[in-house]
Amino acid sequence: MKKIIFLIIALLPLFMFAQNTISGTVCDIKNNELMPNVYVYIPDLQKGTVTNINGVYELNNLPNGFLKIQYSFLGYKTQINTIELKNTTLEVNVKLEITAIQTQEVIVSGGQAGSQHEHAIKIETLNKEALNNASDDNVIKKLTQIAGIDAISKGNSIATPVIRGLSTSNILVLNNGIRMENFQFSEDHPYTIDASDVSNVEIIKGPASLLYGSDAVGGVLNFIKEPPAAINTTKAKFQTQYNTNNKSTNTSFNFKSSGNNFFGGISGNFNSAMDYISGTNESVPNSRSNNYSTKAFTGLRNSKGIFKLHYDYNKMQLGITNPPAINLVTDNLRKNGAWYQNLDNHMLISQNTLFFNQLKIDLDLSYQHNHRKLQGNPDAPIFTIVDMSLNSVTWQAKGRYDFSKHSNFILSTQGLIQNNKNGDAPNHILPNFSTLANSLAALWQYNSNEKIFYQIGARYDFKQIAVPTQHNGGSIADTLLSFNKNYSNVSFSTGLTYKLTHHILIRGNIASAYRTPTVAELLQDGVHGNRFEQGNRDFKTQRNIEGDLSVHFHTNNFVIDISSFYNQIYNYIYIAPTNDTTENGFDIYRYSQNDANLYGIELSGQYNLLNNFVIKVTYAHITAQQSNGDNLPFIPQNKININLSYSKSYHKFFEKIQLAVNPLIAFEQNEPHVFETNTDSYFVLNTFLNAQMNFGKQKIEVGVFANNILNTTYYDHLSTLKELGYYNMGRNISLRIKIPLSFN
Repeated sequence: MKKIIFLIIALLPLFMFAQNTISGTVCDIKNNELMPNVYVYIPDLQKGTVTNINGVYELNNLPNGFLKIQYSFLGYKTQINTIELKNTTLEVNVKLEITAIQTQEVIVSGGQAGSQHEHAIKIETLNKEALNNASDDNVIKKLTQIAGIDAISKGNSIATPVIRGLSTSNILVLNNGIRMENFQFSEDHPYTIDASDVSNVEIIKGPASLLYGSDAVGGVLNFIKEPPAAINTTKAKFQTQYNTNNKSTNTSFNFKSSGNNFFGGISGNFNSAMDYISGTNESVPNSRSNNYSTKAFTGLRNSKGIFKLHYDYNKMQLGITNPPAINLVTDNLRKNGAWYQNLDNHMLISQNTLFFNQLKIDLDLSYQHNHRKLQGNPDAPIFTIVDMSLNSVTWQAKGRYDFSKHSNFILSTQGLIQNNKNGDAPNHILPNFSTLANSLAALWQYNSNEKIFYQIGARYDFKQIAVPTQHNGGSIADTLLSFNKNYSNVSFSTGLTYKLTHHILIRGNIASAYRTPTVAELLQDGVHGNRFEQGNRDFKTQRNIEGDLSVHFHTNNFVIDISSFYNQIYNYIYIAPTNDTTENGFDIYRYSQNDANLYGIELSGQYNLLNNFVIKVTYAHITAQQSNGDNLPFIPQNKININLSYSKSYHKFFEKIQLAVNPLIAFEQNEPHVFETNTDSYFVLNTFLNAQMNFGKQKIEVGVFANNILNTTYYDHLSTLKELGYYNMGRNISLRIKIPLSFN
């Protein structure tokens, strides 16, 4: 009994919860003037406030341990401090420096919250402003502003991401850190996600299995939700946009409120588009779409931790431009009546963080229900061709122990239980199956006096795929024999960032990743769309190892980043057409497996002239081949993306005016896959005008976009409508209105 009492007393400090307070002032470093309305935010707690009219802030009810605290204000360099709390009231006074270019953002995808320069792996980010200033309704296409990121598209509404030449099952997409599960085995299957409640997108290029598991071979896209409102405030936002080309409307609303401890919010989005018009002024049949979403969240935060609950519902009806639809759909209306994807996705997420002094524990649990239907000809005997329901439960438990502000150790386990079931539709693109996966990972991160940032880690994964014997609707072999197989893998990652000077960073990484073959790649044996696809149950696990080297240089007016990579993939899995056809005349596409390598270089630069005029340039070049010398499919054209913007701030009716011109140069793709054709170079010119206006105390933002203003007729190499002879979208003028509201 005495031993038990002694053990409880020894462990008691670990479970004692603190009552810490941070307060202070924020001023301009140049003239020491106090700054009101500076946003002060703690990412680990998702708790923030703004400085009052005297530049004073206060955050209380905080836990013990090491915390990152961020200070940000438009036109000033974001400052990120690491503080240690030990049952105290701490005064932290901050001086912010004016900058024309923001050189770093706070990110959360690298194992812990921190600045981009504090991580040993390269993580790029696209913030809310950059997302808003891209006029595309499709959030995946907005990401192509980043060098090395592209999109495979089928019209304007269906798009899947490409990172450094890899796509579909090689890319992992996260919804606020939770992996999305929605049949991502085809380039025509988009993620059911919209950007109405997204604050920024964090992008990891290259292998990231260490942190996120299977499928993160090519990289990770993490869509980060907007943080709760600042404490004791209520915020609302209404935004609507109209596009002249396809007569699309995109309307969203957002409402959130926060007390000192409780917080919550709700948002919604509706998007409807008619068929788009190409550069030849031709209507592209059945490229219409109708999408809507509703989302809600609530939570509690205190010195013990933060407890959050999110619910997302997304509904998509996406027209498919294929040969049957071309002959059947002759109108140009909004309603989806024939040959469209009918998608429903429910996602319930519980994310919780507990603080025990230097130990932080994350406990995440999610449930996803994805219902996918393919609707065909309404006049045919069978209208619903495909009907599949995918139910997924994922969990993660992660503990991070901070030895000091310079060193921490992370131990995590992740798991997945998944089940797919076919309805009454005749075509079973995938059989009924179940999946079980578990993993264990360890990561050590270290920084030496903010000069050297180093990390090393390893991960073990186990996955089981079970398929019972069943009727395989629509296949050559009417009965699918059972399939049961276990897969396991060890992956690793090591990286180093060295601050050569205050302005120069050198970063190098070597990482491995893997993915098990998908059920489609193993067992698919039926009609999918307008082709017949066949898998191979003997496929091995796909593995890769990639080396990255980058140099980053920045000043207050100039930023340049140069990155190179070499990615060696073993047992690379891809699908390609064959010369065979079925008895019904369908072309047969087969999955194949071969070694491959991808390598390239990415350049991005930004220069500020006279504090108002900014020049941004990105360029990406990639080469991708199989071991037999054949080129890989779906490799994007090398592109130069230029953005010239001028902005001016005022203190009267017009608070800020921004004008931008965005030329895009795509070079010829003359190294296509054997079943692809060359794609010519093209030039597209886009423009943007945005004005932030004051009507008394109410702000209104109005933006006018002009995309492809020259009405260029062109094919993008990653457009799957190229083979049908339909060009990309022609000239499009957009008008956007945003009305933000804020209450104390």
